[in-house]
Amino acid sequence: MAVPNLWRTKEQRYRLQGDVCPACSNTIFPPKRVCPHCHHGAAIPAVTDDRQDYAYVMLFEMPQVTELSAVGDD
Repeated sequence: MAVPNLWRTKEQRYRLQGDVCPACSNTIFPPKRVCPHCHHGAAIPAVTDDRQDYAYVMLFEMPQVTELSAVGDD
């Protein structure tokens, strides 16, 4: 990503700003001028100051190594 584009979109990325398509009501993040689902234009802002943010974490445990094998030069 070019530096001017990074600074231009910095606020919307850190504030998690998105858009809502007025035609199909689909949420779009990051904001775009055209809805990727119905190709309708003129999206409206999706978030207000009274929003709640959610996050989740998925933890996985790797399986135990049962046998070591040599990989590389023959």
